[in-house]
Amino acid sequence: MTSVEMTKGAASHRVLVVGAGYVGLTSAVCFAHLGHDVVCVEANPDRLAPLLEGRSPIHEPGLEELMAEGASSGRLQFAQGVAGTGMSGVEVALLAVGTPPDENGDPDLTQLAAAAREVSAHAVRDLVVVVKSTVPPGSCEAIELVCADAAPEGVRISVVSSPEFLRESRAVEDFLAPDRVVVGAADPEVAELVADLYPAGVPLVKTDRRGAELIKYAANAFLAVKISFANEVAALCESLGTEASTVLLGVGLDQRIGKDFLRPGPGYGGSCLPKDVSGFQALGRAMGTPTRVVAAAEEVNDEASRAALMKLEMGLGGVAGKLVALLGLAFKPGTDDSRDSPALRLAELLIASGARVRAYDPLARVDAFAGERTADAMEAIDGAEALVVATAWDEFSALSAEAVAERLGGRIVLDAAGALDLESWAEAGLVVYGIGRGAPVAFHPVVWPPLRWAHQRDSLALFQDDEVAAG
Repeated sequence: MTSVEMTKGAASHRVLVVGAGYVGLTSAVCFAHLGHDVVCVEANPDRLAPLLEGRSPIHEPGLEELMAEGASSGRLQFAQGVAGTGMSGVEVALLAVGTPPDENGDPDLTQLAAAAREVSAHAVRDLVVVVKSTVPPGSCEAIELVCADAAPEGVRISVVSSPEFLRESRAVEDFLAPDRVVVGAADPEVAELVADLYPAGVPLVKTDRRGAELIKYAANAFLAVKISFANEVAALCESLGTEASTVLLGVGLDQRIGKDFLRPGPGYGGSCLPKDVSGFQALGRAMGTPTRVVAAAEEVNDEASRAALMKLEMGLGGVAGKLVALLGLAFKPGTDDSRDSPALRLAELLIASGARVRAYDPLARVDAFAGERTADAMEAIDGAEALVVATAWDEFSALSAEAVAERLGGRIVLDAAGALDLESWAEAGLVVYGIGRGAPVAFHPVVWPPLRWAHQRDSLALFQDDEVAAG
């Protein structure tokens, strides 16, 4: 039976965290801040090297400060392998390794199984293994079998699901003041131990492991649905010539719906939503249960970048051979993560359509980019025939419209991220398009074929052609 109570944050524990990515590193640093004795293991030497020097390999506000605090107190250490971490005192091992989707959208759990096997093989006492990675329901039960097979004789391994709900660029805040903590376990005492790791006074959902695993998928799938719904509303607003921001505000003020994630833009991206939307659908296929709503949200998301390209095509009379300045490559502001970034999707579409793309982003790490990157925003803008704002960084919102107008070779500006004050930019002589603010045409027709309802019944003949009247 699922229950909801509050976390107690009762005692400190010795914790091993496997993986120093966004989830693992944030968890390790924040657990140390909460008073636990933490060792974080990272096998990748390129990622481990800055950690050993006290630097974070990822951009996350507040993380390096808490890393320094943990190192100073002696509660936070980093190591390359499990074998050298002193497993004798470890009570809980958190697994925060990647579960990337394969070509069919099914999550690849090989890294997770390897981490579980390694931790269990080095256990010298009964151990609780907490799976933070996003996995399909039933995975923790399978991982427990892997652990039991690898563990030394006499050592009992209990596997728990406790999914993360961290937003990149706000991960520390989300960890220390979460909306809820979810713990899925077969043993109530083990569930209590894991719940005690987290901050006190947080709503706690205790359930079985399959329920906890599904909560993560379902939560992210619903957020994707909200984003795609907002973009569908925005498309209607463009056709009608009305303001999506006002319409969605009117919708979101309904407390049953809420304003969060009801904002039109270039679509969702990042490391979580695309992967979990794919995983949710893969789960549905495996269970023979259709997931039509989530599938439709994914289709709408795929269309968002094409809709932005269409605006540029209309505004420029075609993008082939045109130089387009693209501000933003990260999937959202405040992070250096560009995985599944809508901005990169738009860049790829532009380049495939024959445009030249010159891009700037203050932090984004991009493995491969066919366009040109510049050192600052104005360098990207200089001489371009169109400007696209694809990520809502504050520095883009603060740009001077007059300065941009002087440097931009053309007049077309597309604010795909909702970062600009479009009125002031239009006053600077720029032709500015937004998302959900009317298409780049002056005429927004609304034709209702069944207009007859607006007239007296005895005058319907005036609105019928001969064929209908004869019928």
